[in-house]
Amino acid sequence: MDMQDRQILNILQKDGRRSYSEIGNSVGLSTTAVKDRIDKLIKNSVLQNFSAEISENSVGLGVIAFILVGIDNPDDCEAFERMASNVSQIQECHHITGGFNYILKVLTTDMAALETLLSKHIKMTGIVSRTETTIVFSSIKNSNFVDCVLREN
Repeated sequence: MDMQDRQILNILQKDGRRSYSEIGNSVGLSTTAVKDRIDKLIKNSVLQNFSAEISENSVGLGVIAFILVGIDNPDDCEAFERMASNVSQIQECHHITGGFNYILKVLTTDMAALETLLSKHIKMTGIVSRTETTIVFSSIKNSNFVDCVLREN
């Protein structure tokens, strides 16, 4: 992957709807060359998907929370990960170091929905030993942008 591939990735992250021609003009390549490079980035799993960024509040998801999850028996982690992968309100699930095993980012409509999510899904009886929930008041920065140009291999 060269600098032009990295520049293409940055452009697509900012605006996935940009045409091959517009991208080519920005990075100094022909439309066909841009298409070929994007196809190769997809084939090599560098570019994993194209998606739309949606305002959570606009679609009725007004509560964002981060939940730390503790599991005492390592053999139970697989069952927890399966559950987390299948619950749509769980946006992110990260295996972490420290006093807890996982941190989740969840989106719900309201506090009652968060309580239901915790009690019916996350606090798996016999598996999850403890949780700690932090509610987000506001977000100063919320970005999935990865600066591919500055990042060194």
